[in-house]
Amino acid sequence: MNVKDLLNLKTGDVISIVGAGGKTTFMYSLAEELRYENKVLVTTTTKIYMPHKKYYDFAIIDKNNLNKYNYKKDNGIYLYGSSLNEEQKIVGLSTELIETQLPYFNYVLIEADGSKRKPIKGWKDNEPVISKKTCKTIGILSIEVLGKKINSENVHRLDEFKRITSFKDNELINIECLTSLVFHHKGLFKDAEGEKVLFINKVDSEAEFIIAKKLVNNILENNNNYIDRILIGSLKNKQYQLII
Repeated sequence: MNVKDLLNLKTGDVISIVGAGGKTTFMYSLAEELRYENKVLVTTTTKIYMPHKKYYDFAIIDKNNLNKYNYKKDNGIYLYGSSLNEEQKIVGLSTELIETQLPYFNYVLIEADGSKRKPIKGWKDNEPVISKKTCKTIGILSIEVLGKKINSENVHRLDEFKRITSFKDNELINIECLTSLVFHHKGLFKDAEGEKVLFINKVDSEAEFIIAKKLVNNILENNNNYIDRILIGSLKNKQYQLII
């Protein structure tokens, strides 16, 4: 099944994507599924690299010109940002600016978190940046982090990550570590709005599927209705499974 079907989306939904290990890929994959029958806004409240033109149909990278396509009827992916910096990164929009655009789109997809391309992260007090209009917060975890050392090479915001998980430098990330990251009040769903959806990514093989199920079972034992929906799968292979 497609991600859009497993998420049970409704027209007008605002989706904020947080975590690490596939946020940008998830955003563009979902946008692609919605592209031909909807007017879809993709944007960020942080910074993302300017994508190849195949990933969008229309773009405005100028916070003073966001009204240009308000009444355009064409379906497709509309990419919005404030500006383009020297790294060729799109500088994001404030939540207030994004919210002015909601009436003009069928769906709004927001990358609301940054991870410096590292596979896992902790969070400072001022992140993520999530619109109050968000209907679903998608928390991304990558199964590939299991067994990796807790160090600055693997972890963005290392000090914050250690405080959240109570794990120490050079310990190995395990199922208990990821479970604590999911449920801690300053963890993966910090400041989440709407339905909480956990997506475990990079489940690319049978062995990784078995490990992912172990992680899911541990999360379910501690859930108490905290997480509303859990998906596991592979953005690379476009294969997804709904667990709850």
